[in-house]
Amino acid sequence: MTTETGIEKEAVIGPGTPFEEGAAGGATIVPHGEKGRILAAGFGTTVAMWAIGYITHMPAVSVPQWLTVTLLGAILVLGGFRGARATGEGLMAGVKTGLLSSLLNLLVLGSLLGGNEPGAIVPSAMIMIPGFLVAGALLAGIGGAIAGKGAPQNPNGTGAFAGVGAMATLLLLVAGGIVTSQQAGLAVVDWPNSFGYNMFLYPLSRMSGGVFYEHAHRLLGSLVGITTLVLAYQVFRVDRRGWVKGMAAVAVALVVVQGIMGGLRVTGTPTLSTAEADMAPSIELAVAHGIMGQVFFGLMVALTLVLSTRWFTNGPAVRVKTAGMERSLSLVFLIFVVVQIALGAVLRHMNSGLLSHIGMSVLVLGLAVFVGMRALSLYEIAPRIRKTGIAILGITGIQFLLGFAALAAVGVEPSPGGPTSSDLWMTTLHQALGAVLLAHAVMLYAWTRRAIEPMGDR
Repeated sequence: MTTETGIEKEAVIGPGTPFEEGAAGGATIVPHGEKGRILAAGFGTTVAMWAIGYITHMPAVSVPQWLTVTLLGAILVLGGFRGARATGEGLMAGVKTGLLSSLLNLLVLGSLLGGNEPGAIVPSAMIMIPGFLVAGALLAGIGGAIAGKGAPQNPNGTGAFAGVGAMATLLLLVAGGIVTSQQAGLAVVDWPNSFGYNMFLYPLSRMSGGVFYEHAHRLLGSLVGITTLVLAYQVFRVDRRGWVKGMAAVAVALVVVQGIMGGLRVTGTPTLSTAEADMAPSIELAVAHGIMGQVFFGLMVALTLVLSTRWFTNGPAVRVKTAGMERSLSLVFLIFVVVQIALGAVLRHMNSGLLSHIGMSVLVLGLAVFVGMRALSLYEIAPRIRKTGIAILGITGIQFLLGFAALAAVGVEPSPGGPTSSDLWMTTLHQALGAVLLAHAVMLYAWTRRAIEPMGDR
């Protein structure tokens, strides 16, 4: 027996997966153990902390250290609270959430442990590390105690964890956009080390200007890499759909290739040298790195969707006479968005192809209006498609206007004095919204495969 997704029903929902067949024959969400929900809470807390830490440490932002520490502590408490609510396990769920988050945060704690020269570690490291772990567990434990015990409010932890991975990737894309806008892609001359230091031990005191932007981007990349690996493990552990496991495996492959590509963009060839003269930076790899980052984000969005509760509980696919056409149109729209993103990457890195980028933006706008209006008019019986179509109309309109605003801020030729603050935020916002549009193009294509089907498919 096949479901509306075209996959054998027993391979999609059944014992041993996060979903099982309900009494009425539909998909009923049931708890699938605590691990997925703790992963979502712990990684989600970490991503939120890194976002706050990144913003408050930006050279252009002046935030007192005590305020940064207070905000990070508050996020830990909130993370413990949400972890406890998701699992229903109170204090212990909060402690586990805080401990997991603190373990992940060791990736940035190393910036306080590195000594004055490569390979050196401050003497207090053996005290700071366990103290850091205990403090994280205690703060999140407070949040868990406040939440208390009760029925789990998020039985689908794997879907929530995938969403965290997508948000972490979006944060990484924004950080990468800022690196490009600040022309800081080569601020750190070596890779995988940073000026001879182990990447995770490079001192925070030396992260200023372009070095901060580039080095923070590398650290965020490591967090996204770890998140992707753990998410793939979780998917293989709980999901019985072979095609979803395939998506997770491709995500792992892409994140590995993307990391290597980002490093070779700086060095040109594999090398542990720290001498700038030994490097052969590649602008072509910079363009490819930017494009693949967006493609990877689209894949993470797709994983989030197919692992989500709404994917399973949407109900049977509705038979629509023009379903085949809608699927084809959504695929064409997705391809156009990816091409436009690629042209944008060429423009940003190589300062060429402006007319092609503008021309494609007009085509994307027209196609977005076409598919968006079809979603509005044809699919009142398929609300997920309708909502996605509304979002695409709004996002594309804003993105089109924002593109011209970015062009007005930056100009046709780069400013001799380097990018201004308005250049930075306008171009980065334009790039980030492009990623959001890509996410919705992915969702539209996925929903036309899930929520509707041609008349003759049954």
